[in-house]
Amino acid sequence: MSTTRNYRSERRSQQAQETRRIIRTSARRLFEQNGFSATTVASIAAEAKVSVATVYAAFGSKAGILSEMMDALEELAAGDEDPATVIFAETDPVRQLSLFVHWVRTLFERGEPLVRAARSALGDADVAAMTETGDRRRLEGANLLVSAWFDVGALNPGLSAEEGAHSLWLLTSAELYLNAVDVLGWNADSYEAWVLKVSSQALFGFNSD
Repeated sequence: MSTTRNYRSERRSQQAQETRRIIRTSARRLFEQNGFSATTVASIAAEAKVSVATVYAAFGSKAGILSEMMDALEELAAGDEDPATVIFAETDPVRQLSLFVHWVRTLFERGEPLVRAARSALGDADVAAMTETGDRRRLEGANLLVSAWFDVGALNPGLSAEEGAHSLWLLTSAELYLNAVDVLGWNADSYEAWVLKVSSQALFGFNSD
């Protein structure tokens, strides 16, 4: 009897995970086509061929779906290794900077539709909170890196760790990436090369190339 119950429980769990995946996939398709604001929970449910109640039970809100999609994107961009582990395992500051900039570029490039959806929906309190959390994590990462560079004397003379971290955080913002793509017509390679060049000059006093 216990074996039967365990089997049924595992099957329900697998079905629930599959339902969540279908809802996320459907929501992403609609977010990309129509934008976050124009996409309703009802339209997501219809696209996923589930009830509206199922969507709310699984995610709570549209913002909940977007948040989980962003988490999944970070895992996808990371690949098999945690990016923080890879970056901090490197001992050369210049190489660390290059790895950090490449990680940010990969995240923005692969998640561009989701980044756009989030940035267009900052009027939604949940989305705004999610975006603020992402920005805060990026600032924390920049602080950790630049503080370590400051401690070993790698930064430009007279540049404080705080000033350096703020510069790196600003240069790796989603807004800057979108402006580079939309206004200047750059591709992801051009964006990454520019950020690395400017940040190398600002932090270390020389160009990356």
